[in-house]
Amino acid sequence: MDIRLPSKIQAHLDDVLEEGERVIDAVKEPWSYFKWHRWTVLTDRRIIVIVRWPFGVSYDVWPMYLGALSVDMNEGIVFDTIFVDYYAQKFRLQFFTKKRKRTVSFFRGINKQLILHNPASRRKAAEDVVKEMEGLAKVFHEKIITQEEYDKKKKELMDKL
Repeated sequence: MDIRLPSKIQAHLDDVLEEGERVIDAVKEPWSYFKWHRWTVLTDRRIIVIVRWPFGVSYDVWPMYLGALSVDMNEGIVFDTIFVDYYAQKFRLQFFTKKRKRTVSFFRGINKQLILHNPASRRKAAEDVVKEMEGLAKVFHEKIITQEEYDKKKKELMDKL
C-alpha cells in the first residue's frame, strides 16, 4: 500500500521512526472541534498518533508499541471509533461512517500486527516451525528428498523464527 502523508506530517514521522521500521497504513481523522488534525500511523512495531494543532504551529507525537496496547472498535451512526488503550492512557480515534470500509481495513491491520506481536502467537509459530523441521528431518533421513532440498527448506523454516 502506498501511504501518502502531508510533508510536515511525514517529517515528524521520519523523526520518530526507528531504523528498519516500516509504515503499513495511515489514516486521518476528518476534523475536530478544536480545528486540529490527527493522523494515526500503523507501522510494523507501533501505532504513532501525530496531532497538528491549529495553524500548524505545533505538533504532538505519541508512539505506542504494539506489545503494550489493546484496541477496540465501535461502529456508530455518524462516527466509527477505534479505542486504543496504552498503559492506561486512552486514545479515541474517530472516522466518518461513510468511510467504514477504510476504517475497518485499518482496524484489521492493527489487529493483524497485534497478533504478530503477541508473545503467545510467537511461541505458537515457533512450535509450528519446530514440528515442520522434525517432519522435514524425518523425510530427509528416509531419503525421500535430497540434501539440497533439505537445506533449502530448512533455511526457509529457520528464517521464520
